[in-house]
Amino acid sequence: MAHATIQHSEFSHAYKVVASDLNQYGVMHGGRLLTLCDEVGYVSACKHDNHGCLTRAVHQARFHRAVQQGDNLVFRARVGLTGHSSLWVFVEVISGEDDQCIMDAVFVFAAIDAYRKIRHVPAVRAESDEEKELQASLKRMRDQVLAQG
Repeated sequence: MAHATIQHSEFSHAYKVVASDLNQYGVMHGGRLLTLCDEVGYVSACKHDNHGCLTRAVHQARFHRAVQQGDNLVFRARVGLTGHSSLWVFVEVISGEDDQCIMDAVFVFAAIDAYRKIRHVPAVRAESDEEKELQASLKRMRDQVLAQG
């Protein structure tokens, strides 16, 4: 079985907040932010596996600060852990102005074939200390989720 690295799955996307992204309070709607994170996470998962996948779950979506119209955002995603058919993708949104974290979340994708049947994915390998820490954190999260049944 081939092993891909976490670095291989990294994907970044720049985005400028527009008026249609805002809620009634004049800040970016959380659902819009999550949608963009899901899309970036999907690309990262596809980079890892070169096949399609479907979103299964979102864990620990944390919003750290509000986003205004005109703000520049950088979305960064990477596959940090794989299971038999799952890809655990860490997504973070960074302010383009001051490099502060806007939000972060973990998306779980299920690998599928052309007939939308679940299929096996290659394992992901952590190389740097930061990647090993991310992978260990995602393993703990996965273990907690599985323990809850």
